[in-house]
Amino acid sequence: MILTIESLGVVLANNELDKEFVEKQRGRLEELRAELVRMVEGLEEDQQDRGESEGDMTENDSGDMSQSLFTREMDATVEQTMEKRLQSVDQALRKIEEGTYGICDDTGEPIPRGRLEAMPEAIYTVEAQQRRERERRPPL
Repeated sequence: MILTIESLGVVLANNELDKEFVEKQRGRLEELRAELVRMVEGLEEDQQDRGESEGDMTENDSGDMSQSLFTREMDATVEQTMEKRLQSVDQALRKIEEGTYGICDDTGEPIPRGRLEAMPEAIYTVEAQQRRERERRPPL
């Protein structure tokens, strides 16, 4: 059974968003989620295949070993980024179900419609997102 905003009788917390917009965003988020899952699974398969084809690394010279390590690190970074985005997509889908889509998880302020159109998985306002990123980065 799929619950919709209408069947839940949910009042939208962000006045800029109408039910039609939220349902459209749900569809976009579900498509994005499926794409991210495919990409993560593809990366995992690539890593497994590469591990099997590389075999015993002691047979490779230092240049081959360096290239292999670099590739593995890049794949791991890309995979982490995709998994983080997937978490945001899942959170946005939960917020639709709760009726809080378009409300910043940090400040409780409405997320502008334009931001949600550009990035349907946004769960923070631009300002809150920038603050969170600054807090995670050590000062130079």
